[in-house]
Amino acid sequence: MEPKIRRLTNKYSVITAVTSFVTQPIPGADELIVVPIHYYFSASLTWARGAPLLRAPWFQVSKIIWGGAAVRLFANFTLGLVPVAGLFSNAITAVALTELLGRYLDGALSSPAAAPPISLRAIRDVVAGSRRARRSRRSWPTIRRAFQRSVPRPTPA
Repeated sequence: MEPKIRRLTNKYSVITAVTSFVTQPIPGADELIVVPIHYYFSASLTWARGAPLLRAPWFQVSKIIWGGAAVRLFANFTLGLVPVAGLFSNAITAVALTELLGRYLDGALSSPAAAPPISLRAIRDVVAGSRRARRSRRSWPTIRRAFQRSVPRPTPA
């Protein structure tokens, strides 16, 4: 990904994360606001690549946007009931979906071949993977031992 496209993707990831974080308490409001942001991001990325808007694979982009909205809505109803976890989960899934959209669209526009189809399962795996990474257990004893080994012990004088 070019630096210009990377900055654009990061900008829209932050926008969708903040929007998702703020609108999380209202069920479904997040998706109603983030969907137009994703469409505008897709158009902006297409313009930034120097391609005409009609060259973008809009059917596949729409599948990513609306499929992602459906998966995120379902995730919000399951994890959104936990007050703080729902806020962060909503923001993380918005960023994951924006990243998927940016990478897919950048790859589709940079290749002269037709854009590969995307499935709802791929979208679900990206969103679930981002939630899983946040919930993953950390092994504090292992980290503590590694830190203790890296610090040299003083030698008795």
